Amino acid sequence: MADDLEQQSQGWLSSWLPTWRPTSMSQLKNVEARILQCLQNKFLARYVSLPNQNKIWTVTVSPEQNDRTPLVMVHGFGGGVGLWILNMDSLSARRTLHTFDLLGFGRSSRPAFPRDPEGAEDEFVTSIETWRETMGIPSMILLGHSLGGFLATSYSIKYPDRAWSGAAIPAGLQTQVCRLLR
Repeated sequence: MADDLEQQSQGWLSSWLPTWRPTSMSQLKNVEARILQCLQNKFLARYVSLPNQNKIWTVTVSPEQNDRTPLVMVHGFGGGVGLWILNMDSLSARRTLHTFDLLGFGRSSRPAFPRDPEGAEDEFVTSIETWRETMGIPSMILLGHSLGGFLATSYSIKYPDRAWSGAAIPAGLQTQVCRLLR
């Protein structure tokens, strides 16, 4: 019986391993380009270079009139700029919208992070602040999903004068969020 369990376990693992494929930056770039084609509004996608040599992949959508405080959207764990694709056109109708890949995710740099949770949190929050400074954004509305919601809240606590407002969105509230931000 123990031999049967061991064989089943090996059989499952060996049947699964050939289907696992590591990701690649070129595949991500191609897939993301196809996703971004869904946008109706004009957008600018580029790397924002930080003073510490890290680069944050950023997508910006700006309406013709953009006198409102910009909206900055922060994805959750395992996400990226494509997470927001279905919301980007409507949320950028009256204000500039920025979304970016957090360090370590998507097309952004993958620096070594501190191993302790507080150090990692501070690294993320500091990178968001450095990105904001580099972009020349005086203040912003932060909107985050999952890990992004946690980081948006942490940022708002650390830099209350720069984060006009903070919001954390669980899954399933996209329609209500669009109504709130118009």
